[in-house]
Amino acid sequence: MVILDIALLSGFIPDPQSMKNLEGARLVDRVEHKNGHVVVYLKELMKAVPVNLSLVLQQQIPVQNLKPAVITLYDYYQPSKSSCRKHTLSHTNLTNEKSFLISYRYFSFSSS
Repeated sequence: MVILDIALLSGFIPDPQSMKNLEGARLVDRVEHKNGHVVVYLKELMKAVPVNLSLVLQQQIPVQNLKPAVITLYDYYQPSKSSCRKHTLSHTNLTNEKSFLISYRYFSFSSS
């Protein structure tokens, strides 16, 4: 099992419809929203087979000087096998004034 742990940006919450769409995505076993994170449990991750996941975040509270948040992909049984990436708000991922789209595409991950 592979875990995709998405730390939410300060002042943002996951869009409920986007969470439902994510739950129905290929290879997704389940999705949880807890403690400022969206945790996606993937059934498997096959080498050289791309997986694309998207999550829309809605701004609940305006925050000044927004800092990047981290997305971590790791093997449930071997957490040392992981990959991290930061995400932040930019004009390219705004869907409207108060929504933010995270798209995550990966093939595999390496140890870090």
